[in-house]
Amino acid sequence: MYIPRLRKIDAVLKEMKQSDSDTVISRFFITKLLRDGKITPLKYGDAWVVNIDELYGYLGGKPFQDKPYMPPPKRNIQKSGDIWRTFKAEDPDTIIRKLNLRLFIKEQGGWYFVSSLGRWLIDGDELMHRLNPRGVDCRADMPRLRWHDDTVRRFGYLHQDIPVTMSIVEKAFQSDNVFKIQNGHRWIINYDQLEREVYKILGCAPNQ
Repeated sequence: MYIPRLRKIDAVLKEMKQSDSDTVISRFFITKLLRDGKITPLKYGDAWVVNIDELYGYLGGKPFQDKPYMPPPKRNIQKSGDIWRTFKAEDPDTIIRKLNLRLFIKEQGGWYFVSSLGRWLIDGDELMHRLNPRGVDCRADMPRLRWHDDTVRRFGYLHQDIPVTMSIVEKAFQSDNVFKIQNGHRWIINYDQLEREVYKILGCAPNQ
């Protein structure tokens, strides 16, 4: 079963910059994606959170849309502690905790029941839909994000092993196989996809 990897915006930025010091990702950019509904605008407690698999998938050109919740005939009742342990086992850096999980389901109006012993019983299927309303079902790799203009100018210098020109890079940029999004007056591109498209145009394999 897929478990969404939920992060606060600051944690997303830290993770991406640690993995790719040249990324052009910014708080403004992620916040704009949330506000524009490009990725699920999920409020968890007092903070906006992001499913990084949805974010990385979107930046790779994979469209996601809200899916209606179709409750099964029988509720999937789970203890809040068991749900927390499931998240922790699949994602050690999860922000899910027993107490904030209870607060979330209460604020969202989801089904829950508190036993006489103080145990919270939660409908696990409904909870997963509220945390992942667009049905992301697999992990996604972090893309390398770059400014379009800088990339076009420097691509040949960084790939001196192939006969590439700025016009070829620009042609690759125009391809539907390359994710791009405007941020202010500049374009952000998925560099991994651009690189593959350049090699495809040239008819050669990477590192050839």
